Amino acid sequence: MKAWVLPQLTLRVRLVLYTMALSLTLNLILVLFINALATALFPQTEIAFTTPGLSIPPPDGSGPAPLTGIAHQLLDQLRLISALGVGVITVLTGAGAYWLAGRTLRTLRTVSRAAQQISAHTLDTRLALSGPHDEVKEIADAFDGLLDRLERAFAQQGEFVADAAHELRTPLTTLRANLEVVHADPAATLADYRAMALVWERALTRLDQLVESLLILATAPHGLAQEPTSLQPLLRDVLDSLAALAAQHQVTLTLVPSPDVVLGADGTLLARAFSNLIENGIRYNRPGGTVTVASRRTTAGAVILVQDTGIGIAPQDQAHIFDRFYRVDRSRARYRGGAGLGLAIVEHIIKQHGGTIQVASVLGSGTTFTIRLPQSEPALT
Repeated sequence: MKAWVLPQLTLRVRLVLYTMALSLTLNLILVLFINALATALFPQTEIAFTTPGLSIPPPDGSGPAPLTGIAHQLLDQLRLISALGVGVITVLTGAGAYWLAGRTLRTLRTVSRAAQQISAHTLDTRLALSGPHDEVKEIADAFDGLLDRLERAFAQQGEFVADAAHELRTPLTTLRANLEVVHADPAATLADYRAMALVWERALTRLDQLVESLLILATAPHGLAQEPTSLQPLLRDVLDSLAALAAQHQVTLTLVPSPDVVLGADGTLLARAFSNLIENGIRYNRPGGTVTVASRRTTAGAVILVQDTGIGIAPQDQAHIFDRFYRVDRSRARYRGGAGLGLAIVEHIIKQHGGTIQVASVLGSGTTFTIRLPQSEPALT
């Protein structure tokens, strides 16, 4: 046999029912108290002093005097009036609660209607509720804050897609242009095709690097391989892999010896982050410059410093260097093969590991990146 289920009631009706139930309970308690008090006091007060010729037997010490007929009538009238009063007050309380609930929930209905009308093209909608800072205003302000974050996220997503499409289109255009030039030349030789193959190889390498970078940026925190990772050997391997590039740019790489720190991390991704930082320090350095990497243990985990003696970063650019596809010098970055994703990948990987990264730079003197990684495993956010 199925249990009887009450129909779903609106919040406004539930508030009214709760208020009426509370009012009824409190009024009944008050009425019972008044009637009990009247029953105890009527025989010795009202009847004795207001009814001429009425004789009340004195109490025998075991309780109040027995009620007379008049006292019974008065108490019956009192109980009837009390019962009617309880009913009237309960109904009036319900009506008042219904009206107050309607006024209180009006803003919530506005939020609900606004939420139903929200789309990708109306994210600029705001409630901007005025009035006292109460719970309802907190909900409205939270809704406005949610719309702010969504609007920024959609704008960033649109910019990211546009920038990614632009970056992908550049090497594809190069591939197509070279192919059309060679095919349009009936006298093209084997040397022409070999030259085209070299151009294609560079363009395809750039495409491969760009796609790999985009995949890293799309990696979720729960996709990390949590393994014990020794920091000093990892940094040494990164420096060794960049030794040829450093020699080409006449830059000296230095790893400051320090006690090793073992972290729970994805060693491959961390190596990619440090490699991007050190490679930037090499490419944007001066002949005879240096890139110094140092690490130290802390009570919370580890701190890694990557310091170079390069060209530095202007103050107005420092706030944007971690933005995706952002280039401090677009012409020079494109010439050197950059897509503006290197530092964005670094920040993404560090945040995946629950860490932070900060930059301090002076134009013409160099740049220092400070990375803090926790000892514990990263939080999945």
